[in-house]
Amino acid sequence: MGDGLLVLWDIDQTLIKTTGVATEAYAEAVLETIGSPWRGDMTFNGLTERAMAARILRMHDVEPDPALLARFLTTLERSLLSRAEATKTRGRALTGAQAALEALAATPDARQSVLTGNIRTVAEMKLQAFNLHPWIDFTIGAYGDDEVERNALIPHAWRRAQATHGHTYDPPHTVILGDTIRDVEAALTHGAAIVAVASGTTPSADLRAAGAAVVLDDLADTPRVLAAIAEATALAGR
Repeated sequence: MGDGLLVLWDIDQTLIKTTGVATEAYAEAVLETIGSPWRGDMTFNGLTERAMAARILRMHDVEPDPALLARFLTTLERSLLSRAEATKTRGRALTGAQAALEALAATPDARQSVLTGNIRTVAEMKLQAFNLHPWIDFTIGAYGDDEVERNALIPHAWRRAQATHGHTYDPPHTVILGDTIRDVEAALTHGAAIVAVASGTTPSADLRAAGAAVVLDDLADTPRVLAAIAEATALAGR
């Protein structure tokens, strides 16, 4: 794959799935922060935690000024982390996720991290819950508390990779794997490679329409995952 490769994984519905845990955590954070009973809609579709928190507060008729948003995110982080066991018992690693991570870890000059809407500590907790963390370098990831918009996250990963490992990754040697249109847009905004994975709620056709030339149904076929990454990086380098 040449000249080093930075692989940035989305987490939810790409590597893992959980059921209901985030809704419970958000409801608890809403009640504790603004004293309101829950009446939100937990449709993330690639939103960062900062963007989702602002949306949820507005759903409860509260404008998220910076101080309130910061307080809400702190409460939400604590609430999510307190549900580590629930995350494990009510979730699962998706088929092929561990095998794909292991295979990429054995690929010379490839380094893996995450580009996720999750707050960093929550990202770590989720992958630890399903033993997917050993292959991820969390120090160079990009997280949902870095920016509001997902398509602004990649530069954080590049900056951290350079600061931590002294390696500058150019866009064609950076690949995002994710299940939403926002993952596709995040890659295309910066000229990075994208492998879209239709393991979430977004159909393959919609991912292609958003600009993903390489789309997988899932991660079940490890050689196909590796081939898809090679294909996507070749296309990005044209």
